[in-house]
Amino acid sequence: MSIIECRRCGKLLQYQQLKDLPFFPFCSKRCKLVDLGQWFNEEHRLPGEHAADDKEDNDETTAPRG
Repeated sequence: MSIIECRRCGKLLQYQQLKDLPFFPFCSKRCKLVDLGQWFNEEHRLPGEHAADDKEDNDETTAPRG
């Protein structure tokens, strides 16, 4: 039997196969949705270079051609 910790609340979860954990790597649907909400609110970010603003990209694509 293996044990992991919920990535949101820290609850210990025991399992024999990952299919035993329907919300892996979370303990519940609530923890899964709270984490997803934090990504949507940009509270979590992947490391890397800062992306350019959308305004700069739009300026290039909307400029008149001629």
